[in-house]
Amino acid sequence: MDKAQEALNEARKFAAEGKFEESLERHVWFHEHALEVRPSYYGVRLSYALSDWAELGKMYPKALQTLKGIRDEKTSRLLAGQVDRQLFHDVESINDHLNESLATVELFKAIQATRPDFAASIYDLADEALIAAEEYVLAAKYLTEPLSRFEFAKDNFVEGMENAKTSQNTDQRRRAHEHIFADETVRLIVVLSKTGNQALAREIRSKALSVLDSPTIRDALKD
Repeated sequence: MDKAQEALNEARKFAAEGKFEESLERHVWFHEHALEVRPSYYGVRLSYALSDWAELGKMYPKALQTLKGIRDEKTSRLLAGQVDRQLFHDVESINDHLNESLATVELFKAIQATRPDFAASIYDLADEALIAAEEYVLAAKYLTEPLSRFEFAKDNFVEGMENAKTSQNTDQRRRAHEHIFADETVRLIVVLSKTGNQALAREIRSKALSVLDSPTIRDALKD
């Protein structure tokens, strides 16, 4: 077990024991140093670790205040002109776990107003928040090459499903990949449909259904 995994395990253990300050200290350390220990913690750092931190915040308000403070500091750096995809991803993920995705929308709008090239490079991180906020026109502005985006999502799905066959949690992995592919595809379809490109929306839906017969995808063009 490396130092990062140990810190995350201790954060969970201390939270369960009611040692909230100690748990918070471990969460902060993991967030700031996990990638130095092992870059492969990228996904865990922005998913399970943040989920645990947000849960701690429900019991220990200081944990929530600390997480928001980290989010606000990172947001300020982006607004000040820092061009850093990982930094934006940190902010977007924290906002998502705090159920404050509108803050991601406002940040993306501010970035695209002055740095459209950077906005284009992070659109895939912001698209879920933009579409949830019904910012379809803005999303369409940065949704370049939708067919290529679909093919990329499809290739990832096919690869993921193959890898799931050899996983210890085959069914869980399979459902996760199905969910990711359906969500990505539906976002493409919705943006195209809502901005007048019905033909391409129907084409992508048809292609997607040939890969995965999902009710979510089938219903994507329904109001």
